[in-house]
Amino acid sequence: MESAVPRILKTPILAMYHDDKRQYLTLEVELPDVENENITLLMHENSFYLKAFSKTVEYLGSFFLDGPVDPEKAIAVNYRGMLTIKVPYKEGFTCARYVPIE
Repeated sequence: MESAVPRILKTPILAMYHDDKRQYLTLEVELPDVENENITLLMHENSFYLKAFSKTVEYLGSFFLDGPVDPEKAIAVNYRGMLTIKVPYKEGFTCARYVPIE
């Protein structure tokens, strides 16, 4: 039976970072109270799409990545409201440049 109260639509909070060797990209997505079966994750070479829902909230978003990744090798784990996705870069993280802060 559908709830009479509509779900609140939110963009999830996302952290994106690479490892020290710049071989893997890690994405951490906050999804409080969301069960695995209520998560849809589509990963492309340069972006990913996420749709997930709990009883009261629907999370939705498309996000660009900081470099091309191999989506076939992506691993995703949902633990206590934190979806962690780890995926290798296709050619390493070589296009970045450190910018000094003045």
